Amino acid sequence: MSDSSDSEDSAYLPNRSKSQPTSSTGADADAAPQPPPLCGCAYLQALHERIHAGSYVTTGGDYLEAIFTHRDAFFAYPPAHRGCAVGFSDLARDLEMRELSWGRTWRADWEGDSEAAAAFRHEAWVIANAFA
Repeated sequence: MSDSSDSEDSAYLPNRSKSQPTSSTGADADAAPQPPPLCGCAYLQALHERIHAGSYVTTGGDYLEAIFTHRDAFFAYPPAHRGCAVGFSDLARDLEMRELSWGRTWRADWEGDSEAAAAFRHEAWVIANAFA
């Protein structure tokens, strides 16, 4: 193995440059913590935004179409989708937590959230194993 930048694991870690400060100042301590960076391709990031906006419906099986659309893109160019296993896991977590954590009331069009979360977790496993 040549150096640590060639390892596969580096594709899943956030890019931390050496120029970032390691200590916080008083102004930084008062600022709200930044959300973690979005993982996955642009398609998964768009799904993430729809889930957070509350406009992603799971009762009609749209999540299956999202998985198959992503598979088409994944098989067309796998290197562009190295972070998508984490992205799908994040989507599953978002679906599981959207009623509990975000203070929104449950809606009938979210009835399929648990099935969609299970399908997204399975897809994350499939993608992760494709790179193993």
